[in-house]
Amino acid sequence: MLLPIVRAKECDLYLPTGEISDTLIYRIAKDAAADGRPLVMFTVADCDPAGHQMAVSIGRKLQAFKDLFFPKLRFEVVPVALTVEQVGELGLPSSPLKETEKRADRWRQAFGVEQTEIDALATLQPVVLREIVERAFDPYFDETLEDRVDEARADWMQRAQAAIDHQVDPVILAELRTQAAGRLAELESAIADINERLRLAADGFRLPAIEVPQPEFDEEADRQALVHFGDNWVKATRALVARKQYGNGQD
Repeated sequence: MLLPIVRAKECDLYLPTGEISDTLIYRIAKDAAADGRPLVMFTVADCDPAGHQMAVSIGRKLQAFKDLFFPKLRFEVVPVALTVEQVGELGLPSSPLKETEKRADRWRQAFGVEQTEIDALATLQPVVLREIVERAFDPYFDETLEDRVDEARADWMQRAQAAIDHQVDPVILAELRTQAAGRLAELESAIADINERLRLAADGFRLPAIEVPQPEFDEEADRQALVHFGDNWVKATRALVARKQYGNGQD
């Protein structure tokens, strides 16, 4: 269900079974550090103690790998679904927590719900799930970038053509074109000679520098991230601890 969104946004989809492994998080952190752009991790999981904990585990492991191996890594962790609020707002069915779940009492006391699987939303309201995930991308995408790149490309092509027209001797170019038109049927060596002269006539062109517009990202915009790009280690850790203790992540 999420794969079409992933392909459209050109991002990566990871489908771990259970707790996400240290190896997978390391690979994600390594790839993100090599890429150079900030890393945004969305979590889509069950609404239960384990699913709630997923964002905390990812945040803590990314903290560790940043400190140990990738000091330039910037990341955000965003619990997209399934939240307790979404379960209530959408009227999703729940089932009792397993008797072996040691966090069950604290979970019920904090949120007043049992457990709801992400499959319940995917099955009963698939359109809503897609809308939730797609909306989560909004703060991170520059919708104007494609148009600005097209405008920059058209402007560069115009200026480049002007530079060529200004620097090429029109008399020489016209003469070469006339010679080429009259000698196309002749031997390859003669045609190759004209091509070489054309190449020499084009040597030394000075074209304008290519300036590709970059995406504009408002770091002050309101986002639902649990861990933000600008958080220092202490602030990020407190947010993760608060979520682990079933706080709102901002206490």
